[in-house]
Amino acid sequence: MIFLFNDRLFEIGQPHEIVRQDTFPLSPDAFDRLSEASMLNLVREEMFADPLLVHDTPSRASQLAVIVAAKTNANAMLAGPPAAGARSPMQIAVLLAEVSLLTLSSLYRRQENGALTPQDVESAVWAALR
Repeated sequence: MIFLFNDRLFEIGQPHEIVRQDTFPLSPDAFDRLSEASMLNLVREEMFADPLLVHDTPSRASQLAVIVAAKTNANAMLAGPPAAGARSPMQIAVLLAEVSLLTLSSLYRRQENGALTPQDVESAVWAALR
């Protein structure tokens, strides 16, 4: 599965299988107990700690993408502070979306070729949802 997190695409495999693996940072029981609200708060906390998470720590961003995909029908997420900045994790906005596989595949190919820009992602996905 391809998952778009802000302006970066991740190949995350099958989320429901990944969260059951021994190497996943949450135990299966902890994952099962994780509510959607708690999941969104986890995303907010991670993005508050590092607004450039998808670029600074892509492995952690990929793990968050797996959690979101396994808990929701989303295959895309936009998360970040307001323009004036955030003083707490609760001020981090999170938008979840279901984007066509054709769109994500096209963007992923561009990313793999080093040609994807944040503007490409904005115009192909996020601008259409606003």
